[in-house]
Amino acid sequence: MADAALGQTTRPFTESADTHYFDFWPGTWYPVVDGRVDTTGSAFIVRRSVNSAAFEEEWVQRFDSAVTRSVAIRAWDQIANKWMFVWVSPNALFQVWEGQKVGSDWYIVKEFDFEGQRFHSRQAWIPDGPDRLVRVMERSTDGGRTWQTRSRTTFQRARAAP
Repeated sequence: MADAALGQTTRPFTESADTHYFDFWPGTWYPVVDGRVDTTGSAFIVRRSVNSAAFEEEWVQRFDSAVTRSVAIRAWDQIANKWMFVWVSPNALFQVWEGQKVGSDWYIVKEFDFEGQRFHSRQAWIPDGPDRLVRVMERSTDGGRTWQTRSRTTFQRARAAP
Protein backbone atom coordinates (compact mmCIF):
# COMPACT_ATOMS: atom_id res chain seq x y z
CA MET A 1 0.00 0.00 0.00
CA ALA A 2 2.89 2.39 0.63
CA ASP A 3 3.85 2.21 -3.06
CA ALA A 4 0.50 3.75 -4.02
CA ALA A 5 1.40 6.90 -2.07
CA LEU A 6 4.63 7.30 -4.04
CA GLY A 7 2.82 7.90 -7.34
CA GLN A 8 5.16 8.59 -10.26
CA THR A 9 8.52 7.76 -8.73
CA THR A 10 10.28 6.25 -5.76
CA ARG A 11 13.26 8.61 -6.18
CA PRO A 12 13.94 10.95 -3.30
CA PHE A 13 13.69 14.69 -3.90
CA THR A 14 16.99 15.98 -5.28
CA GLU A 15 17.65 19.64 -4.61
CA SER A 16 19.34 21.94 -7.12
CA ALA A 17 19.78 25.66 -7.78
CA ASP A 18 16.41 25.65 -9.60
CA THR A 19 14.60 23.98 -6.69
CA HIS A 20 15.94 26.77 -4.45
CA TYR A 21 14.89 29.61 -6.79
CA PHE A 22 11.95 30.61 -4.56
CA ASP A 23 13.83 30.42 -1.26
CA PHE A 24 13.25 34.19 -0.98
CA TRP A 25 9.46 33.75 -1.22
CA PRO A 26 8.17 32.97 2.33
CA GLY A 27 6.74 35.98 4.16
CA THR A 28 4.11 38.64 3.69
CA TRP A 29 4.60 40.86 0.64
CA TYR A 30 3.01 44.28 0.06
CA PRO A 31 3.17 46.49 -3.04
CA VAL A 32 5.34 49.58 -3.11
CA VAL A 33 3.30 52.57 -4.27
CA ASP A 34 4.95 55.94 -4.88
CA GLY A 35 8.05 54.72 -3.03
CA ARG A 36 6.18 53.58 0.10
CA VAL A 37 5.01 50.15 1.23
CA ASP A 38 1.21 49.99 1.01
CA THR A 39 -0.01 47.61 3.73
CA THR A 40 -3.61 48.57 2.94
CA GLY A 41 -3.35 47.21 -0.60
CA SER A 42 -2.93 43.76 -2.03
CA ALA A 43 -0.70 41.21 -0.32
CA PHE A 44 0.86 37.80 -0.85
CA ILE A 45 1.16 35.68 2.30
CA VAL A 46 3.52 32.77 1.69
CA ARG A 47 4.74 29.84 3.82
CA ARG A 48 6.73 26.72 3.07
CA SER A 49 4.74 23.55 2.65
CA VAL A 50 5.47 19.79 2.52
CA ASN A 51 9.07 20.08 1.24
CA SER A 52 11.70 22.79 0.76
CA ALA A 53 10.46 23.46 -2.80
CA ALA A 54 6.73 23.76 -2.06
CA PHE A 55 4.83 26.85 -0.94
CA GLU A 56 1.29 27.61 0.17
CA GLU A 57 0.14 31.09 -0.81
CA GLU A 58 -2.78 33.27 0.18
CA TRP A 59 -3.46 36.15 -2.20
CA VAL A 60 -5.33 39.17 -0.87
CA GLN A 61 -6.17 41.48 -3.75
CA ARG A 62 -7.86 44.83 -3.32
CA PHE A 63 -9.66 46.53 -6.17
CA ASP A 64 -11.16 49.83 -5.08
CA SER A 65 -13.12 48.84 -1.95
CA ALA A 66 -13.50 45.14 -2.83
CA VAL A 67 -11.23 42.51 -1.26
CA THR A 68 -10.73 39.13 -2.92
CA ARG A 69 -8.89 36.23 -1.28
CA SER A 70 -7.57 33.28 -3.25
CA VAL A 71 -5.17 30.43 -2.54
CA ALA A 72 -2.32 28.87 -4.47
CA ILE A 73 0.29 26.13 -4.33
CA ARG A 74 3.67 26.66 -5.98
CA ALA A 75 5.93 23.59 -6.07
CA TRP A 76 8.82 21.97 -7.89
CA ASP A 77 7.85 18.92 -9.97
CA GLN A 78 10.77 16.50 -9.94
CA ILE A 79 9.36 14.53 -12.90
CA ALA A 80 9.00 17.54 -15.23
CA ASN A 81 11.99 19.39 -13.67
CA LYS A 82 10.13 22.68 -13.40
CA TRP A 83 8.04 24.80 -11.09
CA MET A 84 4.28 24.31 -11.27
CA PHE A 85 1.51 26.49 -9.91
CA VAL A 86 -2.16 25.96 -9.01
CA TRP A 87 -4.48 28.87 -8.16
CA VAL A 88 -8.07 28.76 -6.85
CA SER A 89 -10.37 31.78 -6.68
CA PRO A 90 -13.49 32.49 -4.62
CA ASN A 91 -15.64 32.35 -7.76
CA ALA A 92 -14.52 28.74 -8.38
CA LEU A 93 -11.76 29.26 -10.94
CA PHE A 94 -9.16 26.49 -10.83
CA GLN A 95 -6.04 27.25 -12.85
CA VAL A 96 -2.94 25.14 -13.45
CA TRP A 97 0.06 27.12 -14.70
CA GLU A 98 3.26 25.58 -16.12
CA GLY A 99 6.69 26.71 -15.04
CA GLN A 100 9.01 28.10 -17.70
CA LYS A 101 12.54 29.34 -17.15
CA VAL A 102 13.28 32.60 -18.96
CA GLY A 103 16.94 33.52 -18.63
CA SER A 104 17.68 32.94 -14.94
CA ASP A 105 14.11 33.55 -13.72
CA TRP A 106 11.11 31.23 -13.38
CA TYR A 107 7.77 32.29 -14.85
CA ILE A 108 4.39 30.60 -14.74
CA VAL A 109 2.56 30.39 -18.08
CA LYS A 110 -1.03 29.57 -19.03
CA GLU A 111 -3.08 29.73 -22.21
CA PHE A 112 -6.53 31.30 -21.95
CA ASP A 113 -9.59 31.48 -24.16
CA PHE A 114 -11.58 34.45 -22.86
CA GLU A 115 -14.74 35.40 -24.73
CA GLY A 116 -13.34 33.96 -27.96
CA GLN A 117 -9.90 35.58 -27.65
CA ARG A 118 -6.96 33.20 -27.22
CA PHE A 119 -3.84 34.45 -25.50
CA HIS A 120 -1.01 33.31 -23.25
CA SER A 121 -0.39 34.92 -19.90
CA ARG A 122 2.79 34.67 -17.86
CA GLN A 123 3.89 35.98 -14.50
CA ALA A 124 7.12 36.08 -12.57
CA TRP A 125 8.15 37.09 -9.08
CA ILE A 126 11.76 38.20 -9.53
CA PRO A 127 14.02 38.93 -6.54
CA ASP A 128 15.21 42.56 -6.51
CA GLY A 129 17.48 42.84 -3.49
CA PRO A 130 16.88 41.95 0.16
CA ASP A 131 13.17 41.71 0.97
CA ARG A 132 12.15 43.09 -2.45
CA LEU A 133 10.79 41.57 -5.62
CA VAL A 134 9.24 42.66 -8.89
CA ARG A 135 6.05 40.96 -10.06
CA VAL A 136 5.94 40.93 -13.84
CA MET A 137 2.73 40.17 -15.73
CA GLU A 138 2.86 39.73 -19.52
CA ARG A 139 0.56 38.67 -22.35
CA SER A 140 1.17 37.13 -25.76
CA THR A 141 -1.34 36.97 -28.59
CA ASP A 142 1.01 35.15 -30.99
CA GLY A 143 1.48 31.85 -29.19
CA GLY A 144 4.30 33.04 -26.94
CA ARG A 145 6.65 34.34 -29.64
CA THR A 146 6.44 37.92 -28.33
CA TRP A 147 5.27 39.30 -24.97
CA GLN A 148 3.71 42.62 -23.97
CA THR A 149 4.14 43.82 -20.39
CA ARG A 150 0.83 44.30 -18.61
CA SER A 151 2.35 45.38 -15.29
CA ARG A 152 5.56 45.51 -13.26
CA THR A 153 4.96 45.99 -9.55
CA THR A 154 7.58 46.15 -6.83
CA PHE A 155 6.75 44.34 -3.59
CA GLN A 156 8.42 44.60 -0.18
CA ARG A 157 8.44 41.82 2.41
CA ALA A 158 6.96 42.96 5.75
CA ARG A 159 9.44 43.01 8.59
CA ALA A 160 8.54 41.04 11.68
CA ALA A 161 7.56 43.18 14.66
CA PRO A 162 10.49 43.72 17.09
